[in-house]
Amino acid sequence: MKNVLILIVIAAAVVLSAASVGAGFQAPAPSQADKPGRAAVYSVSDSDLYCSFFILEAEPALRIAASSDGRTLFADGDIVSLAGRGLSAVQAGQVLSVLEIGPKVDSLSRNPSPGRLAFQRGRVRILSVQGDAGSARVEKTCGSLTPGCVLAPFLERTKLQVKESPFAAFSREAGVPTGRVLYVEGDAVQIATDQRALIDIGRNAGLDVGRQLTVFAPPDGGGDRPTEPSANAVVIDAGAASATVKILTAKAPVLIGDLVQVK
Repeated sequence: MKNVLILIVIAAAVVLSAASVGAGFQAPAPSQADKPGRAAVYSVSDSDLYCSFFILEAEPALRIAASSDGRTLFADGDIVSLAGRGLSAVQAGQVLSVLEIGPKVDSLSRNPSPGRLAFQRGRVRILSVQGDAGSARVEKTCGSLTPGCVLAPFLERTKLQVKESPFAAFSREAGVPTGRVLYVEGDAVQIATDQRALIDIGRNAGLDVGRQLTVFAPPDGGGDRPTEPSANAVVIDAGAASATVKILTAKAPVLIGDLVQVK
């Protein structure tokens, strides 16, 4: 009898415990992407906006000077010396973007090279400017911030939330801006979802930040019409004749030379 009572008490405790857990637990709500017929909504990150790359349209005159203690890599909070004729155009308290200048981008023989790559490496705040000498504090780093990096005006960018539009068929209609992928993140062979690429059309073709595009693999056999779209992308930085895009969804790898078309 005593053993029976013990079993009854244990069983009751298990039931109460399960009921308590069930009452306090709620399954996570499905995301937009999980709901049939709904487009996914993406948030473009600070890393996309402030730690990406683009084509440099004018090379800055101000740079981070060599460190007096021999350091070749700076971190958040470090004080750096500045040099260059651009010192006369800045003042204490001003925030500047730090850029590493890369090589010229291959135009894939369509046009002259659009220019040199610029990689965003962070930002600094000017502490003092005295004649031909200046100093700044590193406020944020993105990758390797080193002596020789140049400084450009810092632009506050609008946060983006993007509702991905459906994959589009390739259009040969006149006036639909079409370009090519010139460079992919990390100088890789191919990229996929959430990675970034540089394309050879920009504001001159009507692109602006937030504009969506479809990526197509070039047609086999030299034809003039791609078959299936390979990825959706969104513009995160727009220059006059080039733009940086983020891949929202890739059904196939994105490669240099792929076609892009504005939706």
